Amino acid sequence: MKESETMLFTDAFFPKNFEEFIGNPELVEKAKAWAEAWQKGKKQKPLLLYGATGTGKTCLALLIAKMFEWQLFELNASDLRSKEIIEKFVSAAVQNASFSGRPRLVLLDEADGLQARDRGGAGAITKILRESSNPVILTANDIYADQKFAPIRSECELLQFKKINYLSIAKRLREICSLKGISFDEEAVKELAKNCAGDFRSALLDVQALSLSGEISKESLQSLGYRARQENIFNTIEKIFKAKNIQESREARFKSEISEDMLLRWIEENIPRHFTEAGDMANAFNALSRADIFEGRIFNRQHYGFKAYSSELMTSGVSLCRSKDYHGWIQYQFPSLLRKLSSGKGTRELKKSLGKKIGEQTHSGSREFIANDLFFFKIFFAKKPVEFSASFDLNEKEIAFLLSTKPETKKVQKIFSEAKEKRQKEFALKRRPLQALGEKELEKIEKKLPSDEDILEEEEKKSFEEESSKQAKLF
Repeated sequence: MKESETMLFTDAFFPKNFEEFIGNPELVEKAKAWAEAWQKGKKQKPLLLYGATGTGKTCLALLIAKMFEWQLFELNASDLRSKEIIEKFVSAAVQNASFSGRPRLVLLDEADGLQARDRGGAGAITKILRESSNPVILTANDIYADQKFAPIRSECELLQFKKINYLSIAKRLREICSLKGISFDEEAVKELAKNCAGDFRSALLDVQALSLSGEISKESLQSLGYRARQENIFNTIEKIFKAKNIQESREARFKSEISEDMLLRWIEENIPRHFTEAGDMANAFNALSRADIFEGRIFNRQHYGFKAYSSELMTSGVSLCRSKDYHGWIQYQFPSLLRKLSSGKGTRELKKSLGKKIGEQTHSGSREFIANDLFFFKIFFAKKPVEFSASFDLNEKEIAFLLSTKPETKKVQKIFSEAKEKRQKEFALKRRPLQALGEKELEKIEKKLPSDEDILEEEEKKSFEEESSKQAKLF
């Protein structure tokens, strides 16, 4: 069997040039111009290619490396397991030149998958993007779902990949079938292109799977089933708000890539942006509040049968309560409540840490200290920061919080250093051997210790009591 017959169609029919690339032609031209500028020695911002799965983001990055004969350095989010790995490998790749003297293309694939695994990874990538002397391309499915991705977005030129038109997909599939000698039904190929929901890669793999049975027909197509494609949150919100019936709203909810709790927050945030009529806005919030009531009942009664009501009310209930259709583009926003909770997480953790450290030594609970004493403690702390820091073993972040400043300031670093030195001296004093003590100090210790006669008398007394107890038991 020839190697070409065992290859995946995604590899066998990888585009030979930019003209063969399917879909998003305007983005291909922008990416091509970006690469040409780098080729001429003009530094450009990193490219961030984002959008639905299977629309050609990674394919375009690989095609650029191939067409411009650039050395490729590729890493996936699963390879970027820690901040240290990012700084070690990616930083070296973006700074060093290739052996040929041409630019080296650094590809960070599925960069949005990094956030769930790594703390500090986004900051490390942002720093590298800023300092890069080589072209960098990042790919991602959704760049707005996680607020930690915002600094990365600001350092890049954003190119959003739209789902590929099914007619373009069907045309290319027919060409491939003809090249491979695969028998096909025109309508079956068109239906397959529709079912892939703009994901050309999956359509190509479906064609290869069906070709094993000999032909592509409507009957063989049924064996694949229909793929429920995940929608990014912005498309989901738009489809829910503009749904004309319950079925459309329900389908958008089923295809959503986020949990229903998160979806409720997104709907709550964007109702005022979509429903400009006061009456429609009031009706939408009324439906959402009823959904929230059922969510409360689920929590209190642990009866998940209410989920059917809350899910429909927060989606279909909200979208179908409008008095008219709203058209035009609307800029939907990330839930402000979640943003505030995220930004305040560090402060809450510092308060808990302080409550635990200080509460234990002052014989009060952590919550009681945070609620009642923290305000006054900050006032007293400002007067004697070194003494308090040493007594409660505070770190730089806790000191900075109590002084309402940043940990890296000279003032904080000086207090932390002096407090650390003070603690070490106190510890050394406690552990100092008896030989190092003065005569007066030894006399005080000796006065507190029992004499040999006292110890002997105590032992004899104990022995007599034990013998008396034994004799009493005999009688």
